[in-house]
Amino acid sequence: MAAMTTSLRGRVKNTGLPKSHALLPLLEAAVNGIQAIDARFVGDSSRGRLDVKIVRSPQAGFDLEFSGPGRAPLEPIVGFVVTDNGVGFNAENMKSFETLDSDYKSAAGCRGVGRLLWLKAFSKVMVKSTYEDEHGNLHGRQFRFSVEREVEPIDWAETMDDSGTTVELDSFGPAYQKSAPKTAAAIAREVFEHCIWYFCGLVARPRYG
Repeated sequence: MAAMTTSLRGRVKNTGLPKSHALLPLLEAAVNGIQAIDARFVGDSSRGRLDVKIVRSPQAGFDLEFSGPGRAPLEPIVGFVVTDNGVGFNAENMKSFETLDSDYKSAAGCRGVGRLLWLKAFSKVMVKSTYEDEHGNLHGRQFRFSVEREVEPIDWAETMDDSGTTVELDSFGPAYQKSAPKTAAAIAREVFEHCIWYFCGLVARPRYG
């Protein structure tokens, strides 16, 4: 029996992401970070740390909607960087990432399509991770993720001093960039409101088409 093959380009093309949910790829990256922290610090997630950085274009934009008198215009958002100190991309997590529609986290309400949303709204994704093996040794893993080259490992992956992962979402698609909130406060509010569903174990997480 021959195994079926799947086209990443086709899956991304057929994955829906309404412009009204332009931040959903970022929100999915944040939830991934929270889950990685839970996996590492079982029963003591207070030791976890999740950082979200907004990356703006160095060239000033003309954002009249959010620029009041005496306030400098906000530069366009071109990407986000999400960093956690969770379990990292160990062999099991890497295998799940490379499996489209993986059911690895299905018990947590995940559909395995978050990384497809990354490529729907961003043309460049870089993942840098450090994980601990069964002997307690740290290993680095780094790869690019794109529609054109899929998962492209980088052999010279740097090993950090602790386990964790950094996901860089780069080159925000113009249509999604235009529809996304512009201020840090508005983005922080969306991240909080989305992630609070993760902590409400008995409440179904909202679904998006």
